[in-house]
Amino acid sequence: MTFARGNEARLLSRQQASFGTAEAAADGAFRLMPFYSYNVSPTGELANDEAAYGDSMPGDVVAGLENLTGSMTVPMGLNSIGWHLQQLFGDPVTTGTEDYSHVFDVPRQQVIRLMTHGISHTGINQHFVQDSLAMTGLELSGQKNGQRQRVTFNLAGRQEVGKPTTLDATPVQYAPDPVPVGFQAALLMDGAVAGAVTQAALTLNSGIEPDQEALNGLPTAAAMQSGFWELSGTLGARFQDRVIYDLANTGESFSLGFKWEISATRSLEIVCPNVRLERTGVPVEGRGILSSSFNWRANRPADGAELMTITLKNSTASYANPA
Repeated sequence: MTFARGNEARLLSRQQASFGTAEAAADGAFRLMPFYSYNVSPTGELANDEAAYGDSMPGDVVAGLENLTGSMTVPMGLNSIGWHLQQLFGDPVTTGTEDYSHVFDVPRQQVIRLMTHGISHTGINQHFVQDSLAMTGLELSGQKNGQRQRVTFNLAGRQEVGKPTTLDATPVQYAPDPVPVGFQAALLMDGAVAGAVTQAALTLNSGIEPDQEALNGLPTAAAMQSGFWELSGTLGARFQDRVIYDLANTGESFSLGFKWEISATRSLEIVCPNVRLERTGVPVEGRGILSSSFNWRANRPADGAELMTITLKNSTASYANPA
């Protein structure tokens, strides 16, 4: 008996034109995206009706609302990652000819991008389509290790349905797609490398969520609703002086940056220009090197300033649909 295996699963992706209408199947129309895990799953409520019938039996089972939510973790491929970033932030400002620079900013007014995803389990010839997916946030961390860097994206959508065949038998791939490893990460504070920092994490939430209140005669959402951005994270630092401690104690804002660089023309840099640290002390928990863990949070940006800017350098000219 053959069973589905994770290594035989394929993730197909295409930008979707309108809510509620999945993109049509076509060869060469979808991107084949690399991923580590994909946990975007449909859910549907079941409840027992409470009508009384004069006995102790449970009521009839009633199907309730249906949702599609979860997350996927993908390699920080310096070509393919831009596909996902575009769904969260909108079109980047792109410059260059052969070596390109794409600058993504957090928009003050959210433009909700929708996606159609296809999940194909090739080993058992089973296929699913997810429509009206929107990015609801991203999570990443940087630390010195030998693991390929990965990014987690959170998603929400309308529904998942089974299909007899794959959406795309010949999808388009990003190749080559270099991925930095953990030891290539650098943490910047006010533009300078922070040598005492050993680990840092970032979480961005868009606040986008499915509209499950508007009446549409269906158990699925009627639309996607915009929310508001929230940017926060953590950093761990060895205690060698009071620079970071004082930043937390005084509440002074500073610029926090994450950078992964393979070469001068292949890199990803994230800059959060106005963040503050929560106050914390320096615990003494033994005879070893002392460290502290700080939570940080982004301030509201001033007019004309950015909440966060991502600069991606690679060989990809455009992140439009492949066909």
